[in-house]
Amino acid sequence: MNHTQIWFRHAVLLSVLATLTACGGGDSDGGSFSEIVNASSVTNPDDPNVASRMMTFSEDIKPIMLDKCIGCHTDGTSALAPLSLEGIDRVNSFKPAIQHALENGSMPPEGSVQLSPGEYNKFMAWLSGTPYTPSVELVRVALIEARAWDTTSKNRDVFLSHRPEEVQCAQGTGWLVEEDALEIRTASCNYLSLTQQSLLNMASGTVLELAMSHSDLNFNAPSSAHVALSIAGITIWETTIPIPSPADILKVSITLPFAIAAGDSIDLHLDNHGSNAWSVYSLDALISEDIDLEFCASFDSTWEAIQAVAFEKPGCTNSLCHGAAAAGGLDLSPDVAYNNLVGVTSESSSLQRVAPREHAVSYLYHKLAEKTFPGNYAISGSPMPVAGPGLSADALKAIVFWIEAGAPETGSVGDSIGRGEDEIERLLGVCLPEADPVNTIALPPPERDVGLQFSMPPHPALAEQENEWCFAVYEDFRDIIPPEYMSPDREFFYVRGDEVREDGFTHHSTLLYSGISVEDIHDPSFGEWSCVGGSKDTLACEPTDAQSCDTGRCRSELQDSVACIGFGPAGGPIAGLGTNVGSYLTQEGFFETFRTYGIYYWNSHYFNLSTKDGSHHAWRNLFYTNDRQFDAEYFTNSSNISAGAGTPPFENRTVCRDYVLAEGDGLIYLSSHTHRRGKHFTVSIKGGEQIYESFAYDEPLDKLFSPHMVFNSPDPADRTLEYCSTYNNGVNADGSFNLDTVTRASFRPANASDCQPIACVTGKVAAACSGADDDASCDSEPGSKDGWCDACAITSGLTSDDEMFVLLGATMSDYDVIMSQPTTAGSDSLSENPEQ
Repeated sequence: MNHTQIWFRHAVLLSVLATLTACGGGDSDGGSFSEIVNASSVTNPDDPNVASRMMTFSEDIKPIMLDKCIGCHTDGTSALAPLSLEGIDRVNSFKPAIQHALENGSMPPEGSVQLSPGEYNKFMAWLSGTPYTPSVELVRVALIEARAWDTTSKNRDVFLSHRPEEVQCAQGTGWLVEEDALEIRTASCNYLSLTQQSLLNMASGTVLELAMSHSDLNFNAPSSAHVALSIAGITIWETTIPIPSPADILKVSITLPFAIAAGDSIDLHLDNHGSNAWSVYSLDALISEDIDLEFCASFDSTWEAIQAVAFEKPGCTNSLCHGAAAAGGLDLSPDVAYNNLVGVTSESSSLQRVAPREHAVSYLYHKLAEKTFPGNYAISGSPMPVAGPGLSADALKAIVFWIEAGAPETGSVGDSIGRGEDEIERLLGVCLPEADPVNTIALPPPERDVGLQFSMPPHPALAEQENEWCFAVYEDFRDIIPPEYMSPDREFFYVRGDEVREDGFTHHSTLLYSGISVEDIHDPSFGEWSCVGGSKDTLACEPTDAQSCDTGRCRSELQDSVACIGFGPAGGPIAGLGTNVGSYLTQEGFFETFRTYGIYYWNSHYFNLSTKDGSHHAWRNLFYTNDRQFDAEYFTNSSNISAGAGTPPFENRTVCRDYVLAEGDGLIYLSSHTHRRGKHFTVSIKGGEQIYESFAYDEPLDKLFSPHMVFNSPDPADRTLEYCSTYNNGVNADGSFNLDTVTRASFRPANASDCQPIACVTGKVAAACSGADDDASCDSEPGSKDGWCDACAITSGLTSDDEMFVLLGATMSDYDVIMSQPTTAGSDSLSENPEQ
């Protein structure tokens, strides 16, 4: 079938494309929407906004200049352009020059955000003192791009009530893009729910036109096909077609009942029995030609969006700044910016410019945040951007999401609570593809005489799943570690400090020394050992032979195991608590002791919230020391692990508990552990000073105390720490309800604790209800059938959708006694038994 005979093809509106290109839109493979507006226009003489009027500086021109000009043409020594355009008097004095620059296209300069056609016409009318006459034409603007469709994840599916238990609809077989149309083959697609973003803002009352078709609909029994379209999570059109039915073309006119923002999700649903073919050609909006269309700038990756919004738009890539001039030794031009930032140490700081997964120690973040929130970071030179205002708090938050996801160069990252890329789109004001299970860049190993690296053999991270795996590896570093950092018998080595990097969809990855004898490495409980990666991928291997897998790694079978409890042969880690391999204590004199060889367990807990399978990586570097004076003891207080459970839906709740230190303890280190609804963790001296605060559940603060805090009082009340966590079960910062973050019975991982719905998520949102069968209590009106009882109280458990409340730390007993003893760097007098 020739689709061009069924539906018109879009033509190019060159002036709008010029604006999109200047704003840094994506390329043709990422939804650059090069065919967006139909060449024909529709006259709209009844439009009330067609009267000519004179432009005013304050209402019409000043907003344009603030957005497109003042960033460079500003007051002060940091201005990037030679004349200031701040204030009506200065603008008036330069009117002829401004008009000349606009007419010959020299301003805004190449590489900057350009004026839209409407902005240009308004500016020229004001400069010439002539009336501005709005257009009376309507243009047809495409809202979707066939290549931009992406599978909707289950936890964001608007049409969940139609969704079967198992969805089989692979891209390329169940659905594909053919001749710029979406093609669906129901023989290999039992259910389809696709999503992409609206390209522009639309007012309530905007008319949309949907064009699609289907072949003859047949099935071996009478049935029906359900087709629906939603925007911003609200169904705006749906129809049910009986089966059998003859082939048909559907051209549907829809009047929007509400306003739409660029970036709002457009979701398409098809539920159809039988072997049938469907095609979706277009969804267009009829928009007044006079409106300055503010298209959602579209990017292939989160990094490209950050480059455009954080560097290009504020003028940082201007030739006078971090463009050709490479101010401060930093070139942020698009083709080199990533390699100049990620994993690169700053020339004016000991920090990396961008440390993947760690925004708090990324110097770029310090430089940007100091302009937005002055007085928070000690930096050299000027904060960024040098000229104009700082980045918005929202843009900074998006950069944090990107860094915490591993600062990938390619792919679209999501947030950590299941909203995918939507939150980052909102923060940056852009459109991005659906979130991918992106990987961070590998952590480089230390130099041979500085430290060693444990590298986890990667394992699958399945789409829309959460799993906690345990598996074994064999390591032998005896011929790698310099002798001065090993015990005389080469059984142990000494460490101070580590560096960890994991892919962004990690809940946690821990490394344990098993305590199992190497003689038991082929115990049946480990299952089969096989290669991961390299030329021998999936083949059987000998774990003690470093060459067995060529360039790959040898590991045991993946087994479902929480904290490796019960994993491996009997006699291993008691209750899963083996010797944890890692070193948070970086202060001089402190050290950790680890085995130089043996069987190690990786405990990897991931949650892949995307619709694509991924691969999960983790690395841990350990750094040698021969300064062995102080050996602190770590503690994990999980006695109140379930305290966050029971927080009602659509409420915040703070819980607090006490932890009593022993008399004489020196407090060296504190950290915390909650799951995704733990928003704010604090530790205070009971009734007094707060000594710890963390806001990130997946990257909690690891705080080293300097000087150490010593607790010598015989009164336990003086040695009591009060630790608290605030749990947020579906409440936005403004107090409104958040249906994405509230605990939902329908969105629970398979291994999560059961939850009883007690509040509504549609209809009378947040009203009380009684279980999954009580949707009627949620109906907005009796009998309306628009209610859904699905929100639960927070539950306790092991998945990231359950909750925990754990205090972590390290202390040194008899602190004052030990510190008063004479010690010598390199002495191991405190560790005659290295295993203690």
